[in-house]
Amino acid sequence: MLTELSPFWLLALAAGCCLVAFMLLGKISRFVQQLFRPFKKGKTYWARVTAVSDGDTLTLYRFNLRRSETRIRFAYIDAPESSQSYGPETRRLVKTMLHQKVVRIKITDIDRYGRHVGVIYRYRKNVNEELVKRGAAWVYEDYIRDRKQLAHMRALQTQARARKKGLWKSSRPVRPSVYRKQNRK
Repeated sequence: MLTELSPFWLLALAAGCCLVAFMLLGKISRFVQQLFRPFKKGKTYWARVTAVSDGDTLTLYRFNLRRSETRIRFAYIDAPESSQSYGPETRRLVKTMLHQKVVRIKITDIDRYGRHVGVIYRYRKNVNEELVKRGAAWVYEDYIRDRKQLAHMRALQTQARARKKGLWKSSRPVRPSVYRKQNRK
């Protein structure tokens, strides 16, 4: 069948096949790049928590072909530093809740240190809100743009403060941002 075609049509057919192969290779390449890419803003991923750095930073092992390990910071909350009062307790709480467990992460941003920032879910429970509810973290009001969410997070913090839970047991807890500025020197 191909032997009956003129050389012009054979060249045209070969060029068409090359074009289709090139387009197909481009699509496969984009798919593989997307598959191997670490976390992307606005997307939701499944991962296993491999380490807890402090009360608001985790190291996750993402379930993809690359098996990438990435540091994630909790969105919308600020937990006490490790050297700050109630810092070790917060770290212990996060470790008991999440260490070596499978979680779902919704990436919201990337911070200035290159860490991905996200909302962490465990069994459909928002862990970020749970930490505020248990008095283990402050609401990071500067980064919450949605007014309803800000009001909800503030209400959780007010409840924890009224019940003197977690860091609110102290008469004058110091906000982590203030603590970092004081100890920067």
